[in-house]
Amino acid sequence: MLRTVIAAIGALALCAGIVLAAVPPHTGWGLLIFGALVLLSLLFEGRYRSGAAASAGSRFEPTGEKFIDPGTGQLVEVYYDSKTGAREYRSPAGRIDHV
Repeated sequence: MLRTVIAAIGALALCAGIVLAAVPPHTGWGLLIFGALVLLSLLFEGRYRSGAAASAGSRFEPTGEKFIDPGTGQLVEVYYDSKTGAREYRSPAGRIDHV
């Protein structure tokens, strides 16, 4: 929802900048650049998230797989994100390991 609102603001700024830059006294360049930067930032926004930040909003579902971690001796549950294919290994203590 927020992404859609930001895209709409960027598109409106871009369109207003184009119109204002086309008519004298050609003052819409700043608005045009602002709108373009907002829209470009939406394209690249998701590429630079850390694993923890990306997993907070993702849809990890339990796979039903559970095992004892040989390194710690703790029970570990496996979660899978069908959108990205990523897997998480969660212990009951809340620690998350990405693979």
